[in-house]
Formats: sequence, C-alpha cells, structure tokens
Amino acid sequence: MPSIPDHQLLRLLAELKAAYHGFAWESEMWVRHGHRRSPYRVLVLFGLSARTRDALLSEMCRRFFQRFPDAEALSETKDGAAGDAWGIVRAGQLPIVASMAKELKSGVPRDREGLLRINGVGDKIAECVLAYGWGEDALPLDANCVRVLDRVFGLGWGKKQPAPLREHLKCVYRKLYREFADLFISMVDVHEVLRLHGQVCCTRTPECARCPLSECKSRRMPRDVEKSAEVSAGMWENWRELINEPAAV
Repeated sequence: MPSIPDHQLLRLLAELKAAYHGFAWESEMWVRHGHRRSPYRVLVLFGLSARTRDALLSEMCRRFFQRFPDAEALSETKDGAAGDAWGIVRAGQLPIVASMAKELKSGVPRDREGLLRINGVGDKIAECVLAYGWGEDALPLDANCVRVLDRVFGLGWGKKQPAPLREHLKCVYRKLYREFADLFISMVDVHEVLRLHGQVCCTRTPECARCPLSECKSRRMPRDVEKSAEVSAGMWENWRELINEPAAV
C-alpha cells in the first residue's frame, strides 16, 4: 500500500476545503436535505453514471424517474424493466436496470453485501448509496480522487484498483476523527473535496498555476497567486437535486 502520512493527508484536505470556500459539501447538504434523500434515486444515478457525462446523466435520470419513480414501480414492470427502459438508458446499462428491478422488491439494501448482489454494482457504487442514500460513513473515491492523491503524494498508483487506497483513507479518518471533525470534514466529504479538485484543477491536463496546494510532487509550474481555484457553489446542483425526493407542491 502506498504511503500517505496521516497529517499530510489532513493538511491536503484542509487546504483544499479552504480554497473552495463557499462550496456546500455533502455533510452540509445532508443537514439540509437528508429528510428528502432517496436511496433508490442514489442507486439509479450512480449505477448509470459509468462513462456518462454529468449533463447527459442528469437528463437520462430525469427520464428514468418519470418512468420509474420509485423501487416499487421499477420492480412491478409487467414486461421487464430492461425492456421498458429501452430508449432511456444505453444498451450496456440494461443489465444493471434489470438486476435492480429484481433485487429491489424489498427496497434498497442498507448493507454492502445486499448492494453488491445487484449486477453492475461494485464497491464505488455501494459506497455512494451508503453515503448519499443512507447517510452512513462511506468513501466512494472515484478516479478524480485517486488522480489527485497519486500526483500530490507521488504514489505511482496509476490505474490500479482503488479499494486498498479507500480502506487506507478510512483508517486515517477513523484514527484522526477529532481532527477531521474540527475541520468539519466527514468521511464522504473526503471524497467530495478530492473529487472537486480533480475536476477543477487537477484534471487529466492539470492546471498547476491555479492549484491552491502548498506542496505537490507532480507540480509542473509555480503557483500563480493571482489565479483562483474557486468554483460555483452550484457546480453539482443538477445531480444533487436528482437524488432527493421531489419537493411537495
């Protein structure tokens, strides 16, 4: 397992959270909208998210939820959910739709084992459902997060499976829980802070001049203090609203 010193990880997250001030993280969103959060919608959105851009994913899920508003509607389709979803999702996504229809007859599982029984659901999606759907401590850790950590700490991790890295970060979080709490960083916020930075500055072609970090082993050019890494507070607004139950009229 690549080495990430505990307090260096904490400093990295603190610097990024301060740099993207004003952005609402999931821990804050849960306080506001946790009562409306739908594990079913979370499962569908993240289950269909693979290799799908956010704008296309949002439109796909809107159409999907119009046709299948809840797990019961998905499970009770007469001609099979996959057939009814044809034209809404891509052909390669039909197997996960069919599997969700089969496995959700008793509702969305609240445990990892139950979620992993759904064809097409792996560790990342299961972590997403636990964190965003059920409000549990979980850490999705997508490719953006892995890329940021790989570059900042010079891990040489590349495209290896992120599971060992995820478990390492969970251990650090639990060990330094009080320090994370003082910074108002929950476990899922670790994912969100890293993911946002990976989408804004540390992209596939990194914008090092805008990077707010004091240290990075892969920095290509000096930081330009006149350039800002700030982003719109509503950057993830579309998909974030989709995982909530519709507001009452």
